[in-house]
Amino acid sequence: MNFRAVGNRCAVDFEDLRLPINRQKALQILKQKGFHSIPFTGKTIVSLAREQIRTSRYRRGASIQEAPFIVDCSSFVKWIYGQRGMWLPRHSISQRDYCPIAVESNDVRAGDLVFTTGKKNYFWDNPDDSVGHVGIATGEGAVIHAANSKLDVIESDWDDFIKEPRGIKRMIPNEENVVTIEFPDGKIIEDSLQFRWTILQNCQV
Repeated sequence: MNFRAVGNRCAVDFEDLRLPINRQKALQILKQKGFHSIPFTGKTIVSLAREQIRTSRYRRGASIQEAPFIVDCSSFVKWIYGQRGMWLPRHSISQRDYCPIAVESNDVRAGDLVFTTGKKNYFWDNPDDSVGHVGIATGEGAVIHAANSKLDVIESDWDDFIKEPRGIKRMIPNEENVVTIEFPDGKIIEDSLQFRWTILQNCQV
């Protein structure tokens, strides 16, 4: 999976880079170049989302610049994934299109994005496939989402959340394999594939 960078962070799955050296050696090279790694054990998608319960406030149409203090459902999801160095589009229907892996309800994992209808829905050609709301699956029978201006960010039971399902998508095949890389001022990284070339230019096999 090739992840697009967000700010000064970019997620990377070293297995996808097909390097001739192991991950530890690759990280050592990146460290020598001024990069800093934040491993999976630091913050997961779900733990980051749970931290915003009773902290983030809901406002429809909130800009991403206001996150995490003011969010709507899709800017909340976009901000959470951005903390792990993974870019997502702004709107829920675009997020559904962008995530690469379709998931069945019996195979939901922590961090999967769950789409439903909402108060106002978006669609391309088919109104019966409209999307109006998105949340983050916990993998424990619940979904964390920015619900509305009365409830703000909450954790809902799966059945309460997914009354009119519009799909489940997976951005990360295995979050345990993903490392978030922070890069210093002056370094421009657009996506995780760039790390392959940086590492290869500075390693001896």
